[in-house]
Amino acid sequence: MKKHYLIPLLPLTLAVALLCGCAREDAASAETAVTEAPAVQDTAEAAVLSAQSLAVSEDEIVLNGTTASVPEGVSCANGVVTIESAGTYRLTGSLTGQVVVDADGPVELILAGASVTAAQAGECAIEIQSDEDVLLTLEAGTENTLSDRASAANSAASAALYSKGALTIAGSGSLTVTAGANNGIQCKAALTVSSGQVTVTSANHGLKSSGLLTVSGGNITVQCGGDGLCAQAGRLASGDILLTGGNISISAGERGMDSEGTITITGGDVSILSTDDGIRGTNVTVSAGAVVIDAGCDGIQAETLLTIAGGDFQITAGGGGGDASSHAGESFGMGGASGEASGETETASDTSAKGLKSDGDITVSGGTFDLNTSDDSIHCAGLCTIDGGNITICSSDDAIHADDMLVINDGTITVTDCFEGLEAYAIEIHGGDIDLRSVNDGINANGPETMGMGGFGGASGEASGETEDSSTDSISGSSITYYRQTGGSVHLVVTGSMSNVGDGLDSNGSVYIDGGTLIISTDGSTQEGAIDYGGGEFVITGGVVIAGGSSMMQESLSTSSTQCCAVLATNTQAAGTEVTILDEDGSIIASAVMEDTFSCLIISHPDMTVGNVYTVTYGTESTTLDFTSSAVINSSGGFGMGGGMPGGMGGPSF
Repeated sequence: MKKHYLIPLLPLTLAVALLCGCAREDAASAETAVTEAPAVQDTAEAAVLSAQSLAVSEDEIVLNGTTASVPEGVSCANGVVTIESAGTYRLTGSLTGQVVVDADGPVELILAGASVTAAQAGECAIEIQSDEDVLLTLEAGTENTLSDRASAANSAASAALYSKGALTIAGSGSLTVTAGANNGIQCKAALTVSSGQVTVTSANHGLKSSGLLTVSGGNITVQCGGDGLCAQAGRLASGDILLTGGNISISAGERGMDSEGTITITGGDVSILSTDDGIRGTNVTVSAGAVVIDAGCDGIQAETLLTIAGGDFQITAGGGGGDASSHAGESFGMGGASGEASGETETASDTSAKGLKSDGDITVSGGTFDLNTSDDSIHCAGLCTIDGGNITICSSDDAIHADDMLVINDGTITVTDCFEGLEAYAIEIHGGDIDLRSVNDGINANGPETMGMGGFGGASGEASGETEDSSTDSISGSSITYYRQTGGSVHLVVTGSMSNVGDGLDSNGSVYIDGGTLIISTDGSTQEGAIDYGGGEFVITGGVVIAGGSSMMQESLSTSSTQCCAVLATNTQAAGTEVTILDEDGSIIASAVMEDTFSCLIISHPDMTVGNVYTVTYGTESTTLDFTSSAVINSSGGFGMGGGMPGGMGGPSF
């Protein structure tokens, strides 16, 4: 029975298309149906406008075994139903064969309890051969199935549902796609899912497009041997993925989502279980939504730029972290290139299993993160900037690593376990709240060591014979390696043992404390210090510093420091000892509990001023700090390394 039918779901599809705002690949053909189409429009929008302007009618196609009852403009022969005219067609029943769309205009297929199984190996269940736009509507309350026919001898079928032109899936019904030969749903142009229940099981990729792949709504479940969502560059469009809504659940033998272009997530819920990377694109941008990833390799990887402004993230990579104490290849030894310990033998063949990774820059300005990784939790080859967010990390390697610079301006970062905490060529902290526990260095500015072995400590901690100019070891973000803190709160606890332990704060260049709060506790029985620097200077001009470590690695404060500060050797104190700073009246200025043993303290506070005397208590002992003549007190004693205490031997930073 034929009746006039104006597609009820077209306004929804049109809204999605307008949101996407992408250029139509086949705009020329759209002009024949839409005389005044916008200059920039999605292919789905063009299909909607064409159908509305034509006021197409709905025709019934009743599938029946290997044949079908078809209207005018549709033929059926040898189990193949061929749609040759533009229009709207409602499919019901079952077919062992194939539905082919080869029309001269836009087509809407309404699946209303339709089941199509390819009769021959290498055939698609539905094959859209024309370049025209197709809207696939899943009628409310109906279940629909599409299946190819897999064969070991012939698996040439590209997909169970294949479209040469743009394809939009809408409606509130369900669609189950089974592709034993290759891909589940494949589109050589833009592919959009705006609503419906879509379940795909495929030997290769789940949903694949050569152009923009958009999900704005619906519930999508994919179980596949390849990538869950895959977007490749097409003839006139880049291979981008856009998620604005919907619920997506993916179990992938390769990547969860893979794009040759940009991946943008502005909403929706995504759950990915993948053997390879969870999400990978050239550029990845997330501003909202919920993302849960359990990946065999990296959680989210961007080849150029990773930007996260919001959203909720729960990422497990490489089985998760929690084994930092037995980090492979690390051992106590003399510093190597980029601050690596001797014996580190990581090779390019090692599996990358990082939480957030970029071969370029990373910027995080918002969002909630739970990162549990066997490799670095956050890793970038360029500049890593954290402007906000709530980040919790458990890593068997670095918590946050940048080959270039790491800059933290705001946010809350909690590291429950890692090998090294914050590692970069140069590190700046201007705000935020950082609570970090590590096995090795809590913070490591790991640029080239700027000092050589031999001789006794010189001015500003330089060793005799030092001739290297650190400015020649420049990279894009910093000409020298250093640590600088101007604000924020940093609490570091190093939990390693004698065979595998590090400094609280280790800079292969200089250390500058200009503000904020810095509390450090590291094992005082080892050759590791609370703050270690090499070849530069250690300057305090502001902020609160209470740091406990080993007197064997005592460092000198530079005399250019302008805020009262002191390094003092102590008897070895037990873990859990409280350190308190008292003024001349006995009032408490500041205090902190050292979670590790310590035999050396570094103390500074803005309320300590030149011309006054202060008392530092620790356990049952105390030391008087007399700043009547100088703002800097360097206590003698210990085996000096790096900066070198008076009477100590200069040497490299560990």
